Amino acid sequence: MSLWLSILTLTLMAALVCFFPLLKKNVQKPSVQRDTLNKAFYFERLKEIERDEKQGLLENAEQLKVELQQSLLEDIPQQAAEQINEGKNYGKLWFVSGLLALGIIAVPAYFSVGAWQTEIMLEKSVEKLPHFFERMQTEETNPLSESEMQQFATALRLDLQKDPNNAKNWWLLGQIGLNLDKPQMSLDSFARANKLDPKNNLYKLAYARILMFSEDTTDKLKGSNLLREVIREDHTNIDALSLLAFSYFETEDYKMAAVTWAMMLKLLPKDDQRVPVIERSIRSARDALDAQEQEKRQQITPSEEK
Repeated sequence: MSLWLSILTLTLMAALVCFFPLLKKNVQKPSVQRDTLNKAFYFERLKEIERDEKQGLLENAEQLKVELQQSLLEDIPQQAAEQINEGKNYGKLWFVSGLLALGIIAVPAYFSVGAWQTEIMLEKSVEKLPHFFERMQTEETNPLSESEMQQFATALRLDLQKDPNNAKNWWLLGQIGLNLDKPQMSLDSFARANKLDPKNNLYKLAYARILMFSEDTTDKLKGSNLLREVIREDHTNIDALSLLAFSYFETEDYKMAAVTWAMMLKLLPKDDQRVPVIERSIRSARDALDAQEQEKRQQITPSEEK
């Protein structure tokens, strides 16, 4: 309904802008040439009457003068009225014709190249937002397809335009951005969620993670600081400890990486599926540490043979 109202409103506005002058009363004055000829004819005829009167050829000279004056006065208003009415009638006709022509051209043009289909799709995406929230409950057994995630992201964007202070939806949009391989969208969304709810460690950790995987040194430092804030507030946060251990391993601080992974083992149940992975990570960190120390000893010990 709103689509048709928009089309009608825009068409009327365009018609008024283009054709409004046609509705204005166009009072056209008698042409200067016609007026001049009438006056010249009047004075010429007046001279003839006066000349004939002097010669005694006319008995009703005064009556002829009055009739001549009336003829001159009646000619101009009649001509002006005809021109006004004619211009007014043609103006209305042209306005209606122009409006119809504009509507005939505008409607097919809009339906052929306009964005009406996109608008309808966007409206349907917003209506499906509750459906996507329900689908998230079965994400582990029935993951969303790429097409569904695209629609979910679109619906969230439109909903966030109406409610930009919804931190949870910003966080969800960031998660979808990761799945769709759109890091900039994830970065912006996580940053917005963290800004709206800075005490939420879930949002802070998501923002820290994407910053630490950035190639920019400033982003890495900011992410590391956010990660340490999370760990100070929650020493048992497995995800935060895992990210911290990976950060240590990436910067070749293998000792702290092994220590951090060992802390995680103490916090996890023995039957947790992550235990074997963490144990392998600890062995890799210790092997890398041994190789690193051996390389340092070789650099310190002078070569016996020269």
